[in-house]
Amino acid sequence: MFPLAAGFSLSEVQSFDQHWLFYLCSIFGSVVGALAGASASSRVRMDLFGIIACGTIASLGGGTVRDMLLSGLTRPDGTPVTIFWVNPSDVVFLYCAVGTSLFVFFVTRFIAPPVGTIRVADAFAMAFFTLLGAAKAHCIGCPWLVSICMGVCTGVAGGVLRDVLTGNVPYVFRPGELYATASFAGCLLFELLMWMGCSYSISFILGVAMVFIVRMAAVHHNWKLPSYRPLFDTVGRHDPLDDEH
Repeated sequence: MFPLAAGFSLSEVQSFDQHWLFYLCSIFGSVVGALAGASASSRVRMDLFGIIACGTIASLGGGTVRDMLLSGLTRPDGTPVTIFWVNPSDVVFLYCAVGTSLFVFFVTRFIAPPVGTIRVADAFAMAFFTLLGAAKAHCIGCPWLVSICMGVCTGVAGGVLRDVLTGNVPYVFRPGELYATASFAGCLLFELLMWMGCSYSISFILGVAMVFIVRMAAVHHNWKLPSYRPLFDTVGRHDPLDDEH
């Protein structure tokens, strides 16, 4: 069992894991993630199966990758970590993902999704999934840095899979996009607030808000991280090797 991060007790984490707010965030994140995935697939004119598959993968993909990385560990009650949506008690998330994807399929046949729907829905889903991933890592006793990594993985993996399936370059790999950075910022705030003694629920909510605000502010104001530039710029210079082709 990994040592818990400083600033909170195991009982507080376990009780919040059963809190209605945690469950509501999980449901909301699943619905919004499926909305983003299904909307993206409808833009490239996938058929019914494609939209359901893309929406469901976008919704559940991040949590699935997280649980695969955490497999082999055990929760405080001694039960092993398994992929969450295959458990009978959590299959509701699969229903939400499939149901939302079906809804988007039929609605977008008559009404085009508003411009920006995918970005906003994706930001919401990433915010909730990021903190849910960090919270789950806490629940099994992972250190703070591992919890941040699991939060970022949960937040961005579903979007990456969605973009790959729809033939787009994932946001996380696009130059200048504050995507995983926003996820990291929310997890870091969550950890700092916990270290300062804030309650687990307040830290969770403020972490979610941080991810969403940073992501949408980056989109609106075109915030970017520094991009790679070679030490010697060869743009416009003649390369003798080009003469051989």
